[in-house]
Amino acid sequence: MSTLQDLPTLSQLLIDGGDARLILQADGTNKYGCAAVPLNAHDEMFAFSSATASSISAHAYTAAARTYARLQHSEEDTYASYAGYASELNQVRQDLKQLCGLEQRKDVDIVFAASGTDLHLIAAQLCANFSSAPTLVIMADANETGSAVPSALMARHFSERTALGEQVSAGSHIAQAKEVDIVSISLRLADGTTRDSHDVDSEVETLTKQAIQNGQAVLLIVMDVSKTGMMAPSLRTVMQLRASYPQLQVMVDACQFRLSNASLRAYLDQGYMVAMTGSKFLCGPSFSGALFLPNAMHPGLKAISLPASLHAYSSRADWPSDWVAGGAKGLPARPNYGLLLRWVAALEELRAFRALPDAAILAFIQQFQHAVYAYFSSHPSLALLPVAAPDRSAIMAGQGWDQHTTIFSFVLMSPATSVSGKPQPYSHADTLAIYRHLQKEKGMQLGQPVTCGMHHGQPISALRLCLGARQIVAAIQKNQASTIIAAALTVLDEVQREMRRVAAQSVAA
Repeated sequence: MSTLQDLPTLSQLLIDGGDARLILQADGTNKYGCAAVPLNAHDEMFAFSSATASSISAHAYTAAARTYARLQHSEEDTYASYAGYASELNQVRQDLKQLCGLEQRKDVDIVFAASGTDLHLIAAQLCANFSSAPTLVIMADANETGSAVPSALMARHFSERTALGEQVSAGSHIAQAKEVDIVSISLRLADGTTRDSHDVDSEVETLTKQAIQNGQAVLLIVMDVSKTGMMAPSLRTVMQLRASYPQLQVMVDACQFRLSNASLRAYLDQGYMVAMTGSKFLCGPSFSGALFLPNAMHPGLKAISLPASLHAYSSRADWPSDWVAGGAKGLPARPNYGLLLRWVAALEELRAFRALPDAAILAFIQQFQHAVYAYFSSHPSLALLPVAAPDRSAIMAGQGWDQHTTIFSFVLMSPATSVSGKPQPYSHADTLAIYRHLQKEKGMQLGQPVTCGMHHGQPISALRLCLGARQIVAAIQKNQASTIIAAALTVLDEVQREMRRVAAQSVAA
């Protein structure tokens, strides 16, 4: 029998098997301010950071501990062996399919990876191996998806450490990876306001047509939804392009996981890949990705040889068994216990969320929206960034909870002065300082600042108040709706107090 000495501790494994962003700082949190152990009750109440990351909850930690105990007491040396990992991860795959309403879908596979960034690397390399033609990826601005995503898409190492623990040079080309070009589409104007959706669609359409006519293979990435809750390009445009160019590959970047089962199925029915993570809306611990692959996206998909470029990022067990018999058989048979345990924790959050009636979820989201919108309308020092509600009507009928905003992005504004004549946005540096002060000193978490425009040559950043699955479950199951809304408004009150403190310091200086 294996013993405790065979495995690192559970808390150690929860921060293993990802890139350098998982490394804990001196205060016991990662770069997102999240811990590998559950928060205390106070900090849990004021955690509205799910668009970035969340600390693990007590019940999710308990679920991970049960899996950890099974690994500990296996009849073989599980840490040195691959079999225990492969078996447990395959169970996670089956559970995830069941919770997403896909248990009967034999035409859908799931590939696991450490993060959404890793999923972009995998998807781009898959598409690059579909064709001998050079590959172009059309994506949304990295400000709306992730700063490391362009590097991953272009087959560049995006951190100093890979998911399987190899030390690499960030920015260097991944050995044996196929070259991929990218072009990014801005979703905002220079002042931070959203671009007209027709302009975005027109640009995507022109780029796609030109690339295909020039003999390139194209992977189009659809944002659903972005860091600030945006969706682009429109699905109507994507469908029209697929009708004209059946060879066009599409990946839906739904890494926020702010997506209902009906919406996920609708995307898969179109033959689109869908990337999700358990660490955003679900509030699971940082670094757990899943790429849903419908067989319809490419004939002979499972037989395509996966490039050696993925060997530092992907284990054989991360892929379904019928892929391992084909294209994935060359991947290393190495366990990534951190990835496994983080997904076990995320599934515990998803299981609780999926147990809720959709009508109750929708009712609370609307209640939360109403209170938050009313707050912003009466506090001009917090300028809400308006975004259009997600529109999936081109591929599905009906209204679901995921067609309502759950990320509220806002810019901090100083009062108008006689010199400026109008309110001015706080600098990125001051916004970041307020974000960190709330996190470190007040135990309050918001989504980290996102660059959303420029003002007098300097970047404008928005903070984000995020409603996650954990709050929705507590609101409905524990009858805490009013408490959660009050906590959200308290966080916004505290933001304004910190704004006044920073402004007073600036005047004193």
